[in-house]
Amino acid sequence: MTMKHKHKAPRRKAAAPAALPVPTESDVLMQERVEPSGPSFPIIGVGASAGGLEAFTQLLRALPVKAGMAFVLVQHLAPSHVSALAEILSRATRMPVMEVHGETTVEPNCVYVIPPDQDMVISGGRLQLLPRKDGGAHRPVDHFFRALAEDRRHQAIGVILSGTASDGTVGLEAIKAEGGITFAQDATAQHEGMPHSAIASGCVDFVLPPHEIAREIVRIGRHPYAVPEDKARERDNEPKLTQVLQLLLRATGVDFTYYKFNTLYRRITRRMVLQKTNDLKDYVRFVQQHPAELEALYHDILISITSFFRNPEAFEAIKSKVFSRLIKDRPPQDPVRIWSLGCSTGQEAYSLAMAYAEFAEAAGSRVPLQLFATDLEETAVETARAGVYSKDIAQDVSAERLRRFFVEIDGSYRIQKSIRDACVFSRHNVLADPPFSRIDLISCRNLLIYLEPVLQQKIMPSLHYALKPAGFLWLGGSETIGGFRNLFEAEDAKHKIYCRKPGHHGTLFPVQQGRAPRASAPQIVVRPGGGTDVYREADRHLAKFAPPSVLVSAELEILQYRGDTGPYLAPAPGKASLDLMKMLREGLVAGVRAAILRARKEQAPVRDDGLRVMSNGGFREVAVEVVPMTGGEAKDGGFLVLFEEASQGRRSQPVILEGAPTSPEPPAADPDTARLAQELSATREYLQSVIEQQEAANEELQSANEEVQSANEELQSINEELETSREEIQASNEELATVNDELNNRNTELNRLNNDLVNLLDSGQMAIVMLGPDLRVRRFTPAAERLLKLVHTDLGRPIGAVRLGFDLPDLEPLLAEVMDTGSNQERDVRDKTGRWYSLRLRPYK
Repeated sequence: MTMKHKHKAPRRKAAAPAALPVPTESDVLMQERVEPSGPSFPIIGVGASAGGLEAFTQLLRALPVKAGMAFVLVQHLAPSHVSALAEILSRATRMPVMEVHGETTVEPNCVYVIPPDQDMVISGGRLQLLPRKDGGAHRPVDHFFRALAEDRRHQAIGVILSGTASDGTVGLEAIKAEGGITFAQDATAQHEGMPHSAIASGCVDFVLPPHEIAREIVRIGRHPYAVPEDKARERDNEPKLTQVLQLLLRATGVDFTYYKFNTLYRRITRRMVLQKTNDLKDYVRFVQQHPAELEALYHDILISITSFFRNPEAFEAIKSKVFSRLIKDRPPQDPVRIWSLGCSTGQEAYSLAMAYAEFAEAAGSRVPLQLFATDLEETAVETARAGVYSKDIAQDVSAERLRRFFVEIDGSYRIQKSIRDACVFSRHNVLADPPFSRIDLISCRNLLIYLEPVLQQKIMPSLHYALKPAGFLWLGGSETIGGFRNLFEAEDAKHKIYCRKPGHHGTLFPVQQGRAPRASAPQIVVRPGGGTDVYREADRHLAKFAPPSVLVSAELEILQYRGDTGPYLAPAPGKASLDLMKMLREGLVAGVRAAILRARKEQAPVRDDGLRVMSNGGFREVAVEVVPMTGGEAKDGGFLVLFEEASQGRRSQPVILEGAPTSPEPPAADPDTARLAQELSATREYLQSVIEQQEAANEELQSANEEVQSANEELQSINEELETSREEIQASNEELATVNDELNNRNTELNRLNNDLVNLLDSGQMAIVMLGPDLRVRRFTPAAERLLKLVHTDLGRPIGAVRLGFDLPDLEPLLAEVMDTGSNQERDVRDKTGRWYSLRLRPYK
């Protein structure tokens, strides 16, 4: 009978999971950003797939035992095989390495490994396992990183190591948006798919090899950013923080004075981590010497978490409770108008447009949609306009919506043109720029949570002003209307949908410079430089007396409405459009077109008093003035088109178009005849310009047709090359399959030989000890275990460090001689009881 020594760890009873606290809603406009619950140390999420074992090992070997942080490793594991990842990695570090089972509380200086066939999240500092979802690509890294960002906020650190595809990119974006730090492995990765995807998204702070990532993580763990500071100490830094905000104001024109202090402090200390400065005073000097850092800080402050269809239940509530009421008894020519504030990169706005399209189709409604989406950051607005997103959005967008509303291009998804055409994106500062008007629904989700109450008191009346009498306001999950119950009432308190109440929205006060006590009320004050915000208030009141007008681009697309333009403009039936020529009422098209052509040619204001517009079944006379504009959104050449009733306008000579008859008319000519002659002249000039444009367009189409024909030939050639490449890849796959079969056969043979060897050694009665070239114990038989008093922990130890129970001081020199010469050695040895044995040393060839 043979015996084997086994080491078995004592089993612990699992503690019953404590109930998680349920947050309650406070009757305030917004809640403070909640600090991370649970442990106060950073938690590092590390994701990898193919090639990740080596990268994990390098990372853990470079970490100290007392790092003061916890590490959670998320690997792509085969669902049907038992994983030995935790056992293998335990040899690379002296920190405890454990596979997660059930609900586990995270502790510092420990390593946690995801088990096979599971997804994992973290809540309140506890790791929780979820069943792996069937169907679609499995993305355990994104799943965990998103939960880590929500739970740990700025104390979350994300690391992407070797792996294929793009899992982890969306998760790193969420961590960075919450103020955490992000890493990706450099070119040392065996497979660069996952690191490259993360780096290309622009959400990675450091690109380093694993051992240097470990070094940076240790540095961050000792930085004030990661070490919690008491509130009093944070407030001591407020004067220096104010200096940074003043520098930002001068560099970007945006005043962040009344943004939430905690948010600003965390975003600034995050930049301090990246620039390796530990003191806010040093960071102030740094930004003064490096203006580019101010731009980076500006983008970091404005970064926000966004995704398609956040809180899907809320979108269903919008469909059933808001859209249904907005289209009731609504004529097809009156579009539903939505304003999405803080749209970031556009996912929220496009989600609303898609939800409306689904609702309208189900309800059989033909009422079009006009959606205005605004954000303070220009780069985010540009991304939103393009409407191109990575394939990672499949995590948030159903397969049905992907098929219906997206087009796959170059490995990405692009929003369908009909949805893009319904959305107008522009840069807009809700705190400084005039609000939109006649809006049916305002989506302002998770914007107010970043602002102090003094700014909220400015924004809420502005939103009330922008809405129609029966309009709706949609806030984020942590926001309420607070003290503005006189302006809004709850339509759906659970999903934060509010209905506008009639009443005065109050004065839209400007906000004073500098940080004031939190209880202070906003007031009009003199700003540095001598100007006062009284001028802005006066401009707002004077706008009531200015004539209605529209600002249009060089392509005659409406950029902004000013005043009541309803008597002169109306949406055209069919697809929503902001084309001025399509929206002009009957009688104005020819005259306005002629005036714009003249103004564009002469680069001077042009006025026409002789136009008539159809209204209420009859015509009335109006005057139109076109003023060329430059700068702002019309930087490429736009126009301000003003409309006045004939009784209000000053009489002037009608527009005389180039090529029109110039002979004076008789003084006693019939006014109707003169008017008709003028309209005929304008129409003739307009038709002439159309003919010229058509001829130019025909030439361009001919040229384009030749280019398309050439491109078709090139595409055909490329297609043939791709077909050849496909065949070559198919052949390579077959070769790889053959190699794989051979490797499987080799593995089976090696397993059989290993089993034979183990059985042979175990069945023999001879005491045998096998040593490696480094004279470390590799294996021993049961007889040797009994005779030489060996234990399982002696495996891997040098033979000189093992007490063998017999006297042979020159054992190691003898072993070295056997290995060098390849000859056998034999000695007689005696144990402690006086028994003699024959010891044979043989080379292991």
